[in-house]
Amino acid sequence: MATADAHAASVKIRRVRIGLIISIGLFALCWIVEFLTYAGRTGVLDAFDLLFVLIAAAIGWLLYQAWRSRCPFCGNPFFVNSGLPLGFHFSTRCPYCSALLNELDEVIR
Repeated sequence: MATADAHAASVKIRRVRIGLIISIGLFALCWIVEFLTYAGRTGVLDAFDLLFVLIAAAIGWLLYQAWRSRCPFCGNPFFVNSGLPLGFHFSTRCPYCSALLNELDEVIR
C-alpha cells in the first residue's frame, strides 16, 4: 500500500511541476502578445484580460498544490524550502533528502 501512495505522490509532483512550468510560460507569452498588440489602450477589457485571469488562477491553484506536495521518502515539502534563495524550486530533486523523481519511480516498481 505504501508503494501505491509513493507512486501517487511522485505522479502528483511531476504533474504539478510540468503544469507550473507550462502555465508560467503561457502567462509570459500572453503578456508579450498583450503588450505587442494592445499597447496604449485604456479602459476596455478584452479576451486577453480574461485569459490573464484564467492563467493566473491556474498558477495559483498549482502553487497551492505544490505547497501541499510531500516527498514520498522523507515526508518534507518537495517544492518548498526556506533555505533556498527564493524559498521555492522547480527541480526534480527533493531539497531535504536529495531523492530524484526518477529514483522514486524506480524504487516503486
